[in-house]
Amino acid sequence: MERTELRNARRELVASTSLLAEEIVAHHELPPSGVTTTRQLAITYAGAFEFQVGRSLSWVDPSRLLFAEANQDFVDHHVVPKTGHSTIILTPAEEMLDEAAAGDRAAFGDRLRACPLSVQMLVQRLRRTSQPIVAEELGLQILLEAFGEARRVAVHDPRCVKRAKAVLHESDEPRLTVTEMAAKIGVTPVHLTQAFKRSEGIPLYRYQTQLRMSRALAELPESDDITDLALELGYSSHSHFSAAFRSAVGVTPSEYRRSAQF
Repeated sequence: MERTELRNARRELVASTSLLAEEIVAHHELPPSGVTTTRQLAITYAGAFEFQVGRSLSWVDPSRLLFAEANQDFVDHHVVPKTGHSTIILTPAEEMLDEAAAGDRAAFGDRLRACPLSVQMLVQRLRRTSQPIVAEELGLQILLEAFGEARRVAVHDPRCVKRAKAVLHESDEPRLTVTEMAAKIGVTPVHLTQAFKRSEGIPLYRYQTQLRMSRALAELPESDDITDLALELGYSSHSHFSAAFRSAVGVTPSEYRRSAQF
């Protein structure tokens, strides 16, 4: 039997003089590496990885936006077992970048900022549209919202915070408590809670909610049964999930699914 070579998937979503948008689906065995020839914005919608430039390591997942500076050698590390990542990479032309950033390039100095759910919603629309003009407009809207996000997150997380995030990403139990997570990584609940809040700027439960909602945004359009997805995400019922989703996103899961299936 002929062996099939494993490769990461790369799909072009927008290709204009103003913006290049690509979707990268990286297998856990094949973490990407290379050189950032231009400034780029990366929005991960599934999985997690550590982005390394020199000796600097930064955790990236659906809760964070990655602003990659130009002319840097980088390596992605897939640190969660059997988990790669799926990411949209936007490479804007300099004039579009200037306009979207409104003259403020501080985001690239920060490297990481919080990723609002509104950006994750736009990413899912971008992935699914077949209309070039719509795709380019969505790409620009993502840039505008990304640069408008003010909440900073730590570029270098404490070890216990990284381990807590890895536990959340790899655990089959969606209802882990802080006490259970702290026991798994060998720290006290108080230490974990304080370290996490300093690193993310939000409590651990809100980070977990962000991951759940990002996954819901990605999977709802193809989901046949909302109740099954709700239970997989750790919600006790369809109604519990619907209330949480509407509170976070502004529409019900059914309304979002219909709007995403255009």
